[in-house]
Amino acid sequence: MDRHVGLWIDHKQAYVISHKDGRVEVIPSHIEPPAHYSGGTQLGGKLNQKGDTELHRNDRFRLQLNKYYQQVVSTLKDANSIFIMGPGEAKIEFEKIIKRHKSLQKRILKVETADKITKNR
Repeated sequence: MDRHVGLWIDHKQAYVISHKDGRVEVIPSHIEPPAHYSGGTQLGGKLNQKGDTELHRNDRFRLQLNKYYQQVVSTLKDANSIFIMGPGEAKIEFEKIIKRHKSLQKRILKVETADKITKNR
């Protein structure tokens, strides 16, 4: 069965759009945004407690993001071709994830910037 898929992705959610039947699957990420602190200080060559907390939160963000990307990859396993689009860095990060899967890497048609996705009325 031919399955051509359009994928709109950002860090909040992904829309998997099936070309054949127009079905749309929404995959929420449930990711907490990374913490950003202004000005880090070093005390005796070690980061202060505030810096350690920031590193921990950024690690947690990366782990949640990878889990989200793997969930999206699992929905694309039977796709013949994949057109990836999205507004920010997520589309490029996701392209790198797909290129690690030998079975999916040749199925990427194009990666393109698309600001917003709107619902068909």
